[in-house]
Amino acid sequence: NYKGDVMANIGFIGLGTMGGPMAANLVKGGYSVKGFDIAPHLVTAFAEQGGIKVDNCAEAASEVDFLFTMLPMHDHVNSAIFGEDGAIETLRTGATVIDMSTINPIESDKIRDFLKKKDIKMIDAPIGRTSKEAKEGKSLLMVGADKEDIDLVTPLFDILGDTIVDCGGPGTGARMKIINNYMTTIL
Repeated sequence: NYKGDVMANIGFIGLGTMGGPMAANLVKGGYSVKGFDIAPHLVTAFAEQGGIKVDNCAEAASEVDFLFTMLPMHDHVNSAIFGEDGAIETLRTGATVIDMSTINPIESDKIRDFLKKKDIKMIDAPIGRTSKEAKEGKSLLMVGADKEDIDLVTPLFDILGDTIVDCGGPGTGARMKIINNYMTTIL
């Protein structure tokens, strides 16, 4: 069940405008992907594209090596991971959470610190560009993580985007996304 150096079991929470196409691209890339969203029609649409339909975040995180989150706000990420039927209930030691949401970097740091205590890694990798690029696998990924963690997930990132920027260590991707958003609003 390996593709390159990356295990093929993936969970994806947040199958909306950006997350849905990204999760579908991972399926097209040959990976086994379990998907969940609070909107049932999005989960059904994902299953129709070859994804595995699950009923909650804990099921999405069960037996996976990589769990992606693509959600609107940090409250949603917190709820998906730590809430009722949250991913933390089933995430195994050594798993990696890849948060692609645009959230407050301080909140992202808090999530990372808690996961680290459970021996679960976290990469912040918010994306840039539009849903069109997400569908085409041409997103911009602003990645904050240790180099060895980035190397581990690069085969997955290569499916999701055509521009992967190593912003530095943990937390720098979330910060760069905020700067990127600021720059696009003032120019």
